[in-house]
Amino acid sequence: MKRLAILSVSVALIMILVMPVAAQDPGSGNVNFTVMNMDASNQAQVVVKYINQNGGVDSTKNVTIEPRSSAGFPIDQSGLPDNWTGSVIVSADREIVAFAQARWEGGEYGDGKTAGAYNGFTEGANKLYFPSLAARPGKQFSRISIQSAESESTSETINITIHYYNRDGTLAHTVNDTLLKGTQKTYNLLDLYNNGDLPTTSPPGDGWLGAAVVESSSPIAGVATMHWKTYSAAYSAVTSGGTKAFLPSATRRLPKGPWYQYTAILVQNLDATTDAQVTVHWYDRSGNELFSFNDTIPANSSHGYNTRWTNSDVPDHTALHNALGDNWNGSVVIESTNGVNIVAVANLQWTADSPVGASATAYTSEPSGYSELFIPATFRRVDGGTWKQFTGLIVQNVGTTTCNNFTVEWRDRAGNLLLNYTDSLEPNISHGYNTRYGADGSDFPSGVDVTNLGDDFRGSVYINAPGCELMAIHNTLWPLWTDSTTYNAFGK
Repeated sequence: MKRLAILSVSVALIMILVMPVAAQDPGSGNVNFTVMNMDASNQAQVVVKYINQNGGVDSTKNVTIEPRSSAGFPIDQSGLPDNWTGSVIVSADREIVAFAQARWEGGEYGDGKTAGAYNGFTEGANKLYFPSLAARPGKQFSRISIQSAESESTSETINITIHYYNRDGTLAHTVNDTLLKGTQKTYNLLDLYNNGDLPTTSPPGDGWLGAAVVESSSPIAGVATMHWKTYSAAYSAVTSGGTKAFLPSATRRLPKGPWYQYTAILVQNLDATTDAQVTVHWYDRSGNELFSFNDTIPANSSHGYNTRWTNSDVPDHTALHNALGDNWNGSVVIESTNGVNIVAVANLQWTADSPVGASATAYTSEPSGYSELFIPATFRRVDGGTWKQFTGLIVQNVGTTTCNNFTVEWRDRAGNLLLNYTDSLEPNISHGYNTRYGADGSDFPSGVDVTNLGDDFRGSVYINAPGCELMAIHNTLWPLWTDSTTYNAFGK
C-alpha cells in the first residue's frame, strides 16, 4: 500500500502471468483482477488494455464503475487465448486502484491448487525492492516479474538492472536486460541457482535466501511470487519505505500441540551504503509489548525473523518463542534507530492442521497510516452451508492517539451500500472483521448483521477516518480453492 498520486487520468498496472507446468512448478497460472473507483460521487470510465510480450494490444475492455465500487475482470472473459502471458494497463477518468488474484493448478504436490494476491501499481518507480526471495530446490523458490510502466510499444525499449543480495549484504548476482515499453518479463530464481548464478547461503544451507533491488531510468513496476510444494504467495514490489515498518498481523499458534500457524518476517535495508540498526517489537492484540530485540541489517539486504523455525536471523529464538507463547496472534513494528529506511514483508503460513489447510500468504509493511482506506475486492460466498470464500479484514491504528468513530462501508459491485457502521481503535490495536463469523466471532460492532451482505457477495470496502493513521490488510479465505490470499489496502 502506498500513498496515491492524484492524477487527471488514473492508471493501474497489473502483471498477468500464465505459466506452463514445469519441474518443481506450481502448475499453470491464471490471474483475475479487480479495479475500484475511489471517487465518492462520480462514475469511472475505465479502459483495460491487455499487452502481449511483443508490446501489442491483444484485447481491450471498456467498463463503467460506480462510485467507491469495483468491477472484476476474470481472465476467462478477457478474449485472450490459452497460454497467454503479458501485462495490463488500466486507465480511467477517476482515481482507481487495482488488486490481482493469481491461481495455479496442475502442480506436482497435494491437490495441485495454490493461490496468491498482489496490488496493482498506480504509477511506476525507478527503483524496486524485493525483501523476500528464495531458491531452494525441492522446497521453495521465487519468481519476480518486472513491468515497464510506460505506454505500450512494439519497438521502444527500456533498460533494467537486477541486483541480487545475500543475507550478509554481499552482491550475489547482477542481471542486465531490456523490456519493450508496456511489457513485462519474469525471472525464475531457481533457474539462476541451478545455473550457479546464486550461491548457497546459511541460512538456509540448502539453497539461496536473499533480496533484490531493481533499477531503471524509466518507470517500472514489479511482483514477486513465492512457491512452496503445496502452497504459494505473492506480493508487490516496494518502491519506498520509512524508519518504521508496521505489520498488523503475525502469528505463532500451536494451541493443541500440532503447528497451526506461524509467520516469517523479512526486513530489507533500503540504503545502498549504510547498515540499518533496527529494533523489532512484538505485540499482542491488546497492544502489550511481549518482546523486542536489536539487529543490524547490511545495506541493500534483508534479514528474516521466524516465529517457528530456529535458523533465521533472530538473535535468540528460544527467548522470542517463549515470550510469544504457543497461541500468539499479534502485530510487529520494526524501527530503524539510525535513520535508515526499511521495509518488511510478512509471510503468513498455515499448516495442514489449521482450518484452512496448508497455505501461505504475504503482504508488505507500511511506514505510517492513512485517513482513508480502499479495499477493492472482498467476499462472502456460501452455498447450501458450504463456504466458498470469505474475508478477514484486519484494520490497525498505527497512530499515537485513539481513532474514534471511523466509518466502514461495504458495497456490492453495483454500487449498493449493504453494510455501514462506525468503530473506534486505541493506538496499536487491531480489529478484525470476518464475513463468515460476523459480530459473534470477530470485531464487527454489536448489532452489525453481516448477513446483509448476502450469500454471494463480491464487493469493496471504504474506510474513512479523518485525522487518524490506519492501515489494513485483506485476507481471502478460500476453502473452495484450499488456499488463502492476502493483500494490502490502498490508502491516502
